[in-house]
Amino acid sequence: MNAKATGSLTIADFGAWYDRYRTTVLEPGLAVAIDEVERLLGSALSERDQVRIHRVAGRVKTKQRAWRKLRVIAAGAPLPSLDDVPGMVHDLVGLRITCTNLRDIEMVQEALDTLPAAANSGQRRDRGPLWIARSNERDYVLEPKESGYRGWHTGVRVMVEADGRQVPLNCELQVRTLLQDTWGELTHVDTYSKDAAQPPLVSVLSSRMADLLATIDDIAEDLRTELDRVDEETITADRLPSPAASLSEIDDDVAGAEALIQARWQGLEQPLDLASLAWELRQTFGPEVSDKWFGLGSFKQLVRQAVPDAEFSTGRQQYLLPAESPEPDPPEPGPSGPSGLVESTGPSGADTAEGSGDTGDQSTVPIAAERLREIDRSLPLLEAHEWPHLFANLAAVWPQDPAASLTARDINRLSKRARDRSQAAGQPMPRRHFDYVVKAVLAAEDLSSPPEAAGLPEVFTTVILERMRSLRVLGENNRKGRRLIRTWLGGAD
Repeated sequence: MNAKATGSLTIADFGAWYDRYRTTVLEPGLAVAIDEVERLLGSALSERDQVRIHRVAGRVKTKQRAWRKLRVIAAGAPLPSLDDVPGMVHDLVGLRITCTNLRDIEMVQEALDTLPAAANSGQRRDRGPLWIARSNERDYVLEPKESGYRGWHTGVRVMVEADGRQVPLNCELQVRTLLQDTWGELTHVDTYSKDAAQPPLVSVLSSRMADLLATIDDIAEDLRTELDRVDEETITADRLPSPAASLSEIDDDVAGAEALIQARWQGLEQPLDLASLAWELRQTFGPEVSDKWFGLGSFKQLVRQAVPDAEFSTGRQQYLLPAESPEPDPPEPGPSGPSGLVESTGPSGADTAEGSGDTGDQSTVPIAAERLREIDRSLPLLEAHEWPHLFANLAAVWPQDPAASLTARDINRLSKRARDRSQAAGQPMPRRHFDYVVKAVLAAEDLSSPPEAAGLPEVFTTVILERMRSLRVLGENNRKGRRLIRTWLGGAD
């Protein structure tokens, strides 16, 4: 396509360009983007989590709205050439993921964290067809728009084949809860995005409705937290079965449940979250099976009865370990380097050098951390030099006299305040990273009360090393690997 001279662009020029560009790039790109996002969620989320994603949809911005936005971006300056339009209007294609709860937004964010970052210029085809543009991230959940709109936005990029060549296409991705999306539906054509000012009453009513729905979202999140707590007790508790319990006599379905558990255990290649396995049984046999778990007291007891040789991880979130998993060997020299370190793209997205030696290079992530992330998808894979910033911001807001237990709301407030500090310091980090560290520290088994602020790095490092040992990711005798993890996290040697 031929670019028009800067300053000479008219609506007629734009219209002719847009009609062709929509057919050759935008519409095919939308289909590719939806397919790739669905593929990502399908591979990154467990089957249990996938049901919390209600819809992945998209749209192509209309010609008139695209033209209007281009003029707003130009802000009175000469309009750009046509070739510059896709780089200026980054939401010509928009994607929307609708999920159940506020926590599910973070679940999607964690899946997106696995994507390579889109560079400012040039793309490598070997990095995959989907990238994330973190510079376009906007968190309207923590900081709602004046209209009341809430949602989390980021940019993604896909490659589209057009005119015999690969064309990069920027898309805006919005992630909303059902209630956040409902607000948009109830306000019809998404009044938050209209250019013209709304009548005062419309603005007031829209904002009030957004606040009410946000309150319901908070209540739904509290409800889910409590249900998860109760569910966890019935899954992982080491209760004794009732005296009359017999796996062969309690229920006709028990043989099928036993067979399902045995088959899943024998086919395991890595640890499986007990809650996910319990969910599979509920899906197969109906939710009523979890009422008493066939009289055995807990789901964990059912697994023990079905697979007497089964082993479980320790810690609050428990996993069923594979049938055969020898003690991990120390890292061997190979493509990832002899140090047990792997190449990291990091939050900035810049490709970094492969680690050498065992000094904990700032641009590397230990292999053991990558392996743990395959099991625990919430684990932040930060670069080594970023962990001190995380701990410093968290320590600055940590209670001077921590209570014996912090509520879910306390944890949310802590992570939000730490996130705000990192943002103000010019070193932004997602709230979910702070949230992960707080919850891990509070779950430390040997603590009678939360640690002082200065002790956060060491406690967290100890928790992560114990998780790696318990999940057979890193053997207790692998001193080199454990030293790498301590260096990476900034814990004392």
